[in-house]
Parts: sequence; C-alpha cells; structure tokens
Amino acid sequence: MKKSMVLLSFGAIFALSSNADTIGFEAGAAYWGAKTSGNVQYRGSSIDLEKDLGYGDLNTNFLWASFEHPVPLIPNLKIQHTTIDEASSKNANVTFNNNVYGGTVSSNIKLNQTDFILYYELLDNWVNFDFGINGKYLDASVDMNDSLGATSSSKDLAYVIPMVYAKAKFDLPFSGLSVETDVSYIGYDANNFYDLKGGVSYETSFGLGATVGYRYEKLELDDLSDVYSDIEISGAYAGVYYHF
Repeated sequence: MKKSMVLLSFGAIFALSSNADTIGFEAGAAYWGAKTSGNVQYRGSSIDLEKDLGYGDLNTNFLWASFEHPVPLIPNLKIQHTTIDEASSKNANVTFNNNVYGGTVSSNIKLNQTDFILYYELLDNWVNFDFGINGKYLDASVDMNDSLGATSSSKDLAYVIPMVYAKAKFDLPFSGLSVETDVSYIGYDANNFYDLKGGVSYETSFGLGATVGYRYEKLELDDLSDVYSDIEISGAYAGVYYHF
C-alpha cells in the first residue's frame, strides 16, 4: 500500500460522522492459545524462531475496552492490549548483534502491543460496520545469551504503527449470536503488519457475553533500525465481555 493512499484513507475517515445514537461501553478479556513462527535478524544471521531458538506454542491473553457516543464527527474509541512475552532455551549456533552464540542459547522475545483505535460506525443495525485508524504501539525486544562465553546482548524497538482499521459484525436475529471479524493493516515498501480476528459471539439480554475465534498476526520488517523479521503469531482464542 502506498503511503499516499494510506494518508488519503485516513483523511476520508475524519470527513465521516458517527452513526451511534446512544452511549455504549464494552470491556472484555480473552485467552489466546497461539503459536509463534518465523525468523528474525539483527546484525547477523537469519534466526529461525522454532528451529534455532525453540519457540512454538504461546499461551497469552489480550484485553479490550471500547466507548461509543452519539456526538457527530468525534470518533469512537477502542483500546486493546496484547501481551506477548516469551522465553526459550535451546542448543544452537547463531549470530546476533555481531556476536556468535553457541551451546545452550537462552533468549527472550517480547512483542507487547497496545492498540489505540479511533473509528466511526458506518452501519449500526443487524449489520454493523466500523472503519477508522489504529495507532498500534509496539514495545518489542530480543534478548540473547549463551552458556559458552557468557555473551549477551539485546535489541529494543518501540514504535507507534499507523494502521487502517475495519470491523464487520452480523447479528443473527432472535438468537443473541453474532459473527464478526476485524482487521488492522499497514504496508509500505517491504514492511507489512497484519492483525486479523474472526469469530462468533453470544450476548445475553443483560450484556454479558462470550466469544471464540481465531487471531492471526504477521510482523514483516525490512531493515527497520537494522532489524529484519518475518514473524507470525496465530491461534484460537476464547473470552468473555460485558457490553451496555
């Protein structure tokens, strides 16, 4: 996606008005049984997260809260936080930050994210459609040390990534069930970031609900502060929420 097209899309969003006619609030939490795969490179060899470092299954969570209002032109707000903080040890021979690591290599990878989403409700009936922007704050780091020469080093990244955000939800009549999907995306040059969710929810008449689905993230970086990566995190989730 060209930068100019992204900026044009953002500008178009703020020309729209919100369709919500009441004040609404939602808060929830979900358990995410994900799997981590891909590779990362920083001043050295490309390191396979599974084969070289021993990463794989990841049990984590994400939380969210949203606020909607009837005031025209002012967007609604959703905040979501995802914790991804994983450690592993494995016999390996890799190069990271111009250091060679061998023997038992211990590492910690952190990809914590906080999404600040501003959006408008373009449809609000049995078909719901939201569109806006997501300022995803990525707090990332890779720490590594080994058992041979006690070599250790780390690399930190902290960026706000502007992304296009869209959500579609379809209510099934007289059932309390709904099907929904949301996506945040940005792509420029050879850098791409996806955050996709899709699932089914059930909400009671008094606002308590449950949701299950699948979430997929991809972080593809091409020479961002000397970091290259092609990381995927995906898996099923289940959560509860309250909405009024």
